[in-house]
Amino acid sequence: MNAPHLTIANAPLGTLIAAGILAGRFFLEEKPYAIIVAPKHEGEFPATAWNKSLKAVDGALSDFDGLANTRAMAEAASPLAVKTLALRIGEVDDWYLPSRGELLLAWSAREAMPEGEKFEKDIYWTSTQYAGDRSYAWYQGFLNGTQNYWHKDDLLMARAVRRVAI
Repeated sequence: MNAPHLTIANAPLGTLIAAGILAGRFFLEEKPYAIIVAPKHEGEFPATAWNKSLKAVDGALSDFDGLANTRAMAEAASPLAVKTLALRIGEVDDWYLPSRGELLLAWSAREAMPEGEKFEKDIYWTSTQYAGDRSYAWYQGFLNGTQNYWHKDDLLMARAVRRVAI
């Protein structure tokens, strides 16, 4: 009997696919996407600031569009965003910082991640700025799933993702 060919649409969470690890599926503007987490050794950033400036970043408020947020961050001179957008992993160069919703999907898939690729039990930046006080941005906790906001110039972990249309 032939095993079904794995595609992004039918692969289980945690599958190594599309230059990273499948962490979930979601809709953005009514289009289906898969969220792919970058391999840890190439796309994880320890102890980094969201931005050195606490000024508002126009265009970085989306809870679901991390790519748009990251581009806005880069335009506002965020070293983290610039570094993330410059990543090239597995011949792919469309990496960005996940939004709140995208990183929550990654947290939900944490147990399915392969050993050595799991997120640290720490807190990770999202690309979503906090609307209530723009000197803060949202983070996702990988210890207990908590989301909250933190000063953008503080040092937290970060991990790149990409989205692939399915």
